[in-house]
Formats: sequence, structure tokens, C-alpha cells
Amino acid sequence: MIKSNKKISIITLGCPKNQVDSEVIASELVRGGVILVGNEKEADTIIINTCGFIEAAKKESIDTILKAVKLKKDGRDRQIVVCGCLSQRYKERLEQEIPEVDAYFGVESFNEIGSFILGPSYSWNEKKLNRSILSTLPHTAYLKIADGCNHGCSFCAIPMIKGPYRSRSINSVIDEAQSLVDRGVKELILIAQDTTAYGSDQRNGTDLICLLERLVSISDLRWIRIMYAFPDSVNDRLIDLISHEDKICKYLDIPFQHISDSILRSMGRKSRKESIELLISKLRNRIPNIVIRTTFIVGFPGETDTMFQELVDFVKHIRFERMGAFIYSPEEGTAAYRMRPAVPRNVAEERYHIIMNTQREISAEINRSLESKSLPVIVDGYDENEKLFFGRTQGDAPEVDQRVWIKGKAKIGGIVNVKITASSEYDLLSEAVE
Repeated sequence: MIKSNKKISIITLGCPKNQVDSEVIASELVRGGVILVGNEKEADTIIINTCGFIEAAKKESIDTILKAVKLKKDGRDRQIVVCGCLSQRYKERLEQEIPEVDAYFGVESFNEIGSFILGPSYSWNEKKLNRSILSTLPHTAYLKIADGCNHGCSFCAIPMIKGPYRSRSINSVIDEAQSLVDRGVKELILIAQDTTAYGSDQRNGTDLICLLERLVSISDLRWIRIMYAFPDSVNDRLIDLISHEDKICKYLDIPFQHISDSILRSMGRKSRKESIELLISKLRNRIPNIVIRTTFIVGFPGETDTMFQELVDFVKHIRFERMGAFIYSPEEGTAAYRMRPAVPRNVAEERYHIIMNTQREISAEINRSLESKSLPVIVDGYDENEKLFFGRTQGDAPEVDQRVWIKGKAKIGGIVNVKITASSEYDLLSEAVE
């Protein structure tokens, strides 16, 4: 192992799955003796964990690498290490075009990165995941239960980057969850490319239900949140478990992507409008007050004005509690890359603004309906400018959903009951209830 004076800075781009990987890298390097610093100008080695999902993410990754290269030219003996999705997908091209980078690694290259920085004596114990360092708030943590994907969505490059679906063993997930809770984590957020496929590759009877049943038995764990559910895999057993278990948030993130059967077919999605409507109806009937989060893609090849209007009408009719949208990004190597006719960029942008404005009005109305109601809120912090605490309801995931501002006494990391006193499109104002 190296001597304990090497300073490392890690820059993480992309999704929470990347965030977890960076936490593992940071934890292992600190265990090996390095010093973790937040400012890359102070670092001897800059690690950039990249995203390569869509064009905008690739551009952000490239720009970040180039900024680090500029720092390398300041005369200091500095290393740059690039890992993650972008370098998994374009390693040879990156090595040719940005040779100033000292090393490129792909996804989950924990052993290789450790050996490069700490020396050949380093060895990663993949059976015991080390996450002694969290980049989230101390009371909230992401729990990555699988990686890779077996779905064949025509717009998505993830299977090419991450490979086939690989579930972690249920014991390793539970051990990690217990370790996080022992350190004060109150909320665990389950993530994967498809959380509902958990265990399907193991063929031993393990599934998401088994995992959840064991997670809810962990003492001091208060909330379990499920992200990235696949609509076709949200079955009756899962719905019943969410409904009956107090620790499982009445919240489900299910990216539907579109509602036009023609577009869904072109996207390679198995679900259709009828099955999506049936699933939403079932969730709302059997899980009172459930918050459904979804995302849609606008501007997909072949999307006509009529198809887009069908999507807008659907959003108005269903009135999702949480909704986001993306403009379609053509990704080389995917089935959709050469699909025609392409939707002009200005048209796609106009559609994006229309659907987001539609959702903004819905969100404002839903938030107004919460006024005077009491809700439990997990307290994330205190804003010195506003002189208020802030947090989230069970219906709000970190970073992607809205905040609740809290007047009165609260404890960061605690769960407090509040009464909603006012609202806006994406914020709630409340008073702590004694």
C-alpha cells in the first residue's frame, strides 16, 4: 500500500448508480491510505467517474476531462484517471483524442483503479462492499442491488455499456444495508437499471419481494424507497407488500417513456397504453395516497403531432404526482439511431416545454390539495438564508423531487410530523407539529 499522504479528488457525473460506485472507490482508496479532498486543485490524482448515457451527458463528461487536463498543465505532478460509462464505451477513442489522461477504466473497475493508485499489492474484496464514505446526507443512502440490463429498449445504450443484468447476492445487499443503518442511515433508496428484475438472473427463487421482506426487518431503518421499476414487472405481490409495509415508502418510480402504442412499439417496450393505464389504476386503488413518479421521452423518431398530443392528454388525465421529461437523444449503436423520420430539434424542444408546463400546473394543483394536511417529513438540512429547515415527504426522492420547508423545531436526519400551510408548483411550506 502507498504512504498516507497522496491526495485524491473524485468527480462524479451521471446517475445515483455512478454515485455509489464513486463512494466505493473513495472508501477503498481511503482504506489504502490516501487523503480525500473536495477541491481538485489540491489533488495529486483526479478521478472522473463519467456518464455516457445521452449526448448531453457525454459532452459534460468530455468538458470535465478537458478541465482536469488544463489543471494538469499547471506544473504540478498530477494524475488524471477516467472511469465509468463513457470510458467503458469509448476507451480507445478517448485514449487517442485525450492522451493526457494517465489511465482509462470502464465501469465497476474497482480492483484496477485501486491497483493503479495504491500499487500492485492492493486487492479488492468484492464479497464485502466497503462504503465507509457516503456522498449523500448521513441519514440517506442509495443501495445498488444490481447492475446491467437485459431489456432491449431501442433508444438505450446501457446494455452495450453495462452488459447483462447482474443481481448482487441477497446476503451482500442485506449486510451492506445493515452496515449503513448502523452508521445512522434512516432511508435506503433501492437502485438498479431495473429494480423489479432483482434476482431474475439468479434462478434460485430470490426476487425483489424477498429482498424487501428482509430489509423491513432491519431495526432503526425507517424508509425504503424503490426507484427505476419496470412497468411490466410491477406485480400484485409487490403492490401488496408496498401497501402493507409501513417502512416501504408509498412511492414508486416507473419510467413509462411514452403512451402512444406506436411509439412504445418502436422503443422496444413491452407495455402498451392499456396495460399502463391498468397498472396505474391498480396502484392507486390498492395503495392509498401512493405517489407515482414517471419520465417520458419526447421527440422520438416517428413521433407525430397527434402522438405527442396523445401523451399530453394522458398526462392531463392521469395527473402524475411527479413527472419528468427528456428530449430524445440519438445514440450510436442503438436500434433507434437510424430510425426515421427524425423529429427536428426545435420541434422536440417545443414539445418538451409543453409537457413540462402541463405538469407544472398539475403539480401546483396537487400541492394546493395538501394544504392543511399533516405529513411525516425526513429533515435534510437547514437553510441559513431562509432560516428554515427543509426536508422531504415519503413522496419525494432526493434531488429529483420537491422540498418541504419547515417552520419550527426539527432535527436534521430525524422524521418530523408537519402541517402544510402553503404551496407552490414544486415546494411546500409547513409548520412542525409537536
